[in-house]
Amino acid sequence: MAHLQITRFSSTLQTHMNIGVILPDQLPQAPLPTIWLLHGLGENGTCWPTRTTIENLALNYQVAIIMPNVDRSFYMDEVNGLPYWTYFTKELMPEMQHLLPLSSHRDSNFVIGNSMEGFGALKLGFSHPELFSYIAALSPVINLTDIIPIMPDVKRVFGENDFLKPANDQFTHFMTKYQIDDNYHVSPGNHDWLFWEKEIQKVLAWLPLKRNA
Repeated sequence: MAHLQITRFSSTLQTHMNIGVILPDQLPQAPLPTIWLLHGLGENGTCWPTRTTIENLALNYQVAIIMPNVDRSFYMDEVNGLPYWTYFTKELMPEMQHLLPLSSHRDSNFVIGNSMEGFGALKLGFSHPELFSYIAALSPVINLTDIIPIMPDVKRVFGENDFLKPANDQFTHFMTKYQIDDNYHVSPGNHDWLFWEKEIQKVLAWLPLKRNA
């Protein structure tokens, strides 16, 4: 796989932004199916390759992976900050699809995020169903009041558990109530990279991608 780091000036944000890219070494004739892989709070676009085996997974499935950096924005147009939502949807996606051999078809675009950007993945998927055919949110922030404390003693209070799980339980009940097709999977683990490393493997197996023999 080719692992690229792109730095480009964003006209939306008026600053240089970094984007991580994973591409197959041998590019196919057709545009590549693409995973837009989002990072969590306190992380950046380099976290997935350094914390997980995502590059090996990309090789197995011959898929392009785009890993943008959006700081601590929750992919929102910040009230007292920068318009990261506009940057991602109006600038980053079309620019990357123009620059790289990425498919622009909905059926070949998938958005995945963990923690903070599980929220981002869900917001992108529900706000722009014309852009993404599959959404995967790993330990996502569902109720924004959950992240207000981000308390240093969370394990002392809640134990070795994922403090965002109750809101996720409620959200999947909401999805079921309104007959929205979802696949809610609960596994033992904490709100950490050891858990997300296992889950990202399940997500790629779930996506409609052809695995190498």
